Amino acid sequence: MPRARRLLILTVFIVYAVNGCKAADVESAQKPSITLAPGMSEINVPASLSESHSGQPIAVDIYIPETTTTFRGDILVLPGWNFSRKEWQNKSHLVKLASEKNFRLIFPEMKTTLYESSYYPETRMKWAPTPGGQWVKEIFIPQLQRYGLLIRGNRNFLLGLSTGARGVALVTLQNPGLFTAGAALSGDYDQSVMSRDRLMTKVYGAYDAFPERWTGKDNPQKRISEWTMPIYLGHGHKDAVVPFSQTKTFYEALKTAHPALMIRFNEPAQAGHDFTYWASELPAVIDFFLSVP
Repeated sequence: MPRARRLLILTVFIVYAVNGCKAADVESAQKPSITLAPGMSEINVPASLSESHSGQPIAVDIYIPETTTTFRGDILVLPGWNFSRKEWQNKSHLVKLASEKNFRLIFPEMKTTLYESSYYPETRMKWAPTPGGQWVKEIFIPQLQRYGLLIRGNRNFLLGLSTGARGVALVTLQNPGLFTAGAALSGDYDQSVMSRDRLMTKVYGAYDAFPERWTGKDNPQKRISEWTMPIYLGHGHKDAVVPFSQTKTFYEALKTAHPALMIRFNEPAQAGHDFTYWASELPAVIDFFLSVP
């Protein structure tokens, strides 16, 4: 056999074998290896990929509606800074809505993370051994996929309030193409205009010393050009914790950069930074998720 022909056949065989492995991997990823009973369950997810720096496992509540086996999607629910994962459950009617509309809910205990992609020598606030954004991408999502949750290609959604709304933006950008749509309430998206923010300083170091950390990959506002996911944004004008301008500016930049994308913004004049407001947004958020093709 001529040498050129042998090389061609070998190349075809290698490509076929690699593609066959990928197809098998994708097929197995669609099948949960662990199942949960309907209702609310708690699982524990490793805090680190390193056994020598494992830390305490991260508690996660998973809600599965009891009345159906056909779900409209999975919603990853992110809390505010240092909020318990239980607050969404206890201070809003989210679980009831999920039961009525057939959504599965995922509530991780995110503690004090800012959804940072990296730690630095100056970092003085570490929520866990692994930075929050890296943990979500490399540990948490793969673990959930063992339960058949957040499978790529399925209808996956994000919901967050306050720092969790920032999490919606960063998790979206850190996991492109995984989520169908998101909702972010009362969030901050450009820390560079709050250069004395104490929480940001504890993670990224002082703005004056490390401006590139404040304006780089962990700044959603600076990554508007990469945005592809439909999103519902909400922020009350009377928010005394996170400036209303954070969401307004983020919304305007998204609309300018991506005029054809589904983006909705609600800005109630009397709303503050509390569960009275956040709970009031939930029917519109669920309707938005259902409306996304």
